[in-house]
Formats: sequence, structure tokens, C-alpha cells
Amino acid sequence: MAHFYDCKNKKQPHLLEDIKTSSQARKVGPNVFPSITTIIGQTIKHPFLDRIWKPKKLVEFARMEEYWDLDYPQLEQLCYGFVVSPSGQEISSAEFGTKVHASAEKLLNQHKFGGQVLDSEYDEYAQPFLDWVIEKDHEIIGTEIAIADGTIKTCGTIDVVLRDKESDEIFICDYKCRKSKQFYDKDLWQMAIECEMLRRRGLDYLPKCVSICIDINKKIHHHKVWSEDDQNKAIKIVKHISKLYWLLNM
Repeated sequence: MAHFYDCKNKKQPHLLEDIKTSSQARKVGPNVFPSITTIIGQTIKHPFLDRIWKPKKLVEFARMEEYWDLDYPQLEQLCYGFVVSPSGQEISSAEFGTKVHASAEKLLNQHKFGGQVLDSEYDEYAQPFLDWVIEKDHEIIGTEIAIADGTIKTCGTIDVVLRDKESDEIFICDYKCRKSKQFYDKDLWQMAIECEMLRRRGLDYLPKCVSICIDINKKIHHHKVWSEDDQNKAIKIVKHISKLYWLLNM
């Protein structure tokens, strides 16, 4: 699913929920930018997963009577598979991940700002991350931070920005819910360009990227700190992808 942001105010971009396509975005104006995930997902296609397996699954779901009332974006979400929720219900992987993200944001903000929050059955999947933040004495700078850049012409949302106590440098983390310890190069692409956008705001260093793999079977977290070389390579890749996306679509 494509997402577009009004980035006239680069420091406070906001999602345009009614804009779903690049043609609609062009009509709104030059300050409407596609999200990083939109740029990557609509430009880079896997030869098997995106061109063979996914279309086959879409046709399969569309022919099932229980899904006849779903539109394309909803059918697309089904392709990512199903997991069992803490209450025993079978839900889409996308919905599960969204709920875990919400729990992580809630727990981190409660720790930062205090106050009372409602418990969620998904808190047990997010709690290990907060425990790690507390153990390392990292400072929570913010959660779900939208960031835009007028040169790269894209917008992203950072799961959480932390400050390392020892180095006094900020770094970002991104959560992925998976059934085992798995990290992929594409996990870094979005984070790396977000760090580059942070650097371009006046930092004299490139913030580090940390992938957080949430193992939904064992309810434990695995961390991967990406190297600076990996980040720089990813930044170059996404900059080229963004130029190609804008040339083809905007």
C-alpha cells in the first residue's frame, strides 16, 4: 500500500490518508512526498516473491468466498501470512506487528513521561525492548517520529530514537516481528536513509541503525547493530531508488 505525506513543513510532515497513488499525489503539489517504504516497495521487485508467488496468492484469496468483500490492499495484507494472537485468534501478520508496535510505543512513552496506561495482551512482546533500554540507561528521545527531506524527496517514520549514555550520540531502532531470528538487507534501507536525514539536520555524525527482531514464538528480542559501511551502502541504494521512483512516477 502506498503512503504519501504533505511535506511543505519538513519538520512536521503529515500523512495524506486520501492520497493512494502517485498520480493523485502529483495533483496535490510538489511538496507531497512518497514514504520510504512506498519508494522501495514500488520500485524494487523480487523476481519470485513479487512477480510469481504474490500474484498467485492474491488470486487464491480473491476466489475464497470469505474474502469476496475485501479490496486489493486488504487482500495484499493477507499475503504476508497469519499468526495466532495472544488470545488465540488467527490474525494477519501485519495486524499483529501493528499491535506490537503500538505496545512498544506506549511502554516507552510511559517510561519517558510517566502516567497510567491500559495493559495490552501484546505488551509481553514489547516489554523486553523497554527492559533493554532501561538496562543500558539509554535516553528515549522520541517514538514514531516522522522525518522528511526535500533533497531526497521522501518521508519516513522512525520507530524510536535513543541516545547512548556513553557516546552521547543518538541512534535509531526499528522493530520487526518474525517467527525466528532473521535480518535482511532491506531492513536497513529504510533506517539508513532516515539516519541520513537526521544527519542532514545538523549532526556531525551518522546515527547508528539497530534492527530489533521480535521473535513472536519465544517472545524474546534479537538486536543487530549495522556497520557504518552497510549504512553508507544502503544510503546510496535508496538515493538511487528515490531518483528512479520520481523519474518514473512523480
